[in-house]
Amino acid sequence: MKRIRIFRFCMALPCVLLASCAHNEKPRYAVPTTREQTLEMEEYKVHGNSQIPMDLAPLAPPGDAEDISAKRVGHLNSADDTEFIQTSEVSNKTDSNTNQDTLIQTTFKPDSNTIPPAPGVGGDQLATENNVDTQTTEVALTVEELLQLAMANNPTLQQATAVINKAQGIKKQVGLYPNPIIGYQGQEIGADGTSGKQGGYISQTIVTGNKLRLNQAVADYDIQQLQWELETQKYRVRNDVQSQFFASLGAEQRVKLSLQLEEIAKEGVEMASKLFESGEAARPDILQAEVQLGEIRIIRQNAEYDHQAARKQLASLVGSPELTQAPLSGDLNEISPDLTWEESYQQLQTNSPELQAVYARVSRAREQIFRQESQNKPNLLAQIGVARDNETGDDIANVQLGIPLPIFNRNQGNIDMANAEYYRSLSDVERLQLSLEVRLANAFRDYQKAKQQVEQYQQNILPKAKENLDLTNQGYRQQQFDFLRVLTARRTYFETNIQFIRSLVDLRQSEVAISGLVLSGGLSEVRDISQGVGGVGNRGQALSGQ
Repeated sequence: MKRIRIFRFCMALPCVLLASCAHNEKPRYAVPTTREQTLEMEEYKVHGNSQIPMDLAPLAPPGDAEDISAKRVGHLNSADDTEFIQTSEVSNKTDSNTNQDTLIQTTFKPDSNTIPPAPGVGGDQLATENNVDTQTTEVALTVEELLQLAMANNPTLQQATAVINKAQGIKKQVGLYPNPIIGYQGQEIGADGTSGKQGGYISQTIVTGNKLRLNQAVADYDIQQLQWELETQKYRVRNDVQSQFFASLGAEQRVKLSLQLEEIAKEGVEMASKLFESGEAARPDILQAEVQLGEIRIIRQNAEYDHQAARKQLASLVGSPELTQAPLSGDLNEISPDLTWEESYQQLQTNSPELQAVYARVSRAREQIFRQESQNKPNLLAQIGVARDNETGDDIANVQLGIPLPIFNRNQGNIDMANAEYYRSLSDVERLQLSLEVRLANAFRDYQKAKQQVEQYQQNILPKAKENLDLTNQGYRQQQFDFLRVLTARRTYFETNIQFIRSLVDLRQSEVAISGLVLSGGLSEVRDISQGVGGVGNRGQALSGQ
């Protein structure tokens, strides 16, 4: 009975010690949503303490706008007593501005021994639901159908989704409790011809200061930032697809226009030939007309090459190279509402996913301050063992408890580094706000220039160029004008029509840039997250106790 009681005591002791490491979780802090709140945060100087402003407006990540504090990590008092930490997934929502694209759904299973399938993106569901065929088809494709295909097939969106899955794996790992150590121990072996003391032990590092939960809190903000970066990449893809769609329409219209201009030039050659045969024109008039026809044919060939290149670029952005021959359905002359600077600027500052990603980085930096301040709370090292003293025949037990004394290393350097990173992230918010304003100013300038050019061409230049060409041809037939004036009128008519189409394309592309929050780069490389980011370094700190 004595031996049983000793054994039960030794087994119950680590459970008591492990339960003592559970701590209530501190609430998460809000993120600045305006420039004024960001500047207000800079007034709080953090030097080795956690006096962080608490009255900033909360930021909703690209998931449900519920209380973030409810999404941290799980609790030690779970239904499963064998789990020390229960991780929680960051919820995702659909965005009304992204055709109901879901951000991310993790499909990794912790116990799976096989490689999971490549993660999908929200747009693939849209393509399936609308039965959009990715094969070459004679049915004219609209810009909405191309956007659905892009959401499903563009590789950068799949890359961004995979990066989020990687960050979620890091978050799970940094919250896991350290494994216990079990071993054999033998002492005084050979004393008095006996085997001495033979037994075993079990040891456990008890992490204090809520370090593992804070690790996951830091990693959680990494996930939120990556989710906003995924949303940013979706805007880039959509903007590039729409912009290239209009470029393809413009190239197609230039091909059609060049064919019409070629017919006009042919008529000019025939007219000059008839007048030459009747003795009313000279041979140089025919030669000049043929030269102009040759120039128009060069313009037509160049327009065909531009159209082929534009269609290949559009197919690459969509992720379906076989769509290069599919016809497009769209209208460059479609009337769109006028844009104003005030509304465009307000929309950019409110809805920019780039800004939301930087706000998440600010919260991550602030959470890292709390994590580094908790590091100077030493971990508890517990070990118990039982043994049989074969020399005396007694059963014995031993208990060891120890903590590192934070005398020399109190994590001062890491705390200073975390504070510096926090203020750096605040400055990055202001930098990005100014950068967005500059980009919007350039896009709005292009919009205003293209808009007034289109209006001038439609209302004044094109009608007058057509009337001038008709009157000049009529006068040349009646020998009222020389052939040089005819050539000038034709060249003016050709150039004004070509430039009108270019202005239309510029107008539509500038509208896309402004409404798309001045983002571009649908095939740009997606930022990866290294394994050293997301709290992995924090985990090493937490377990070492240094």
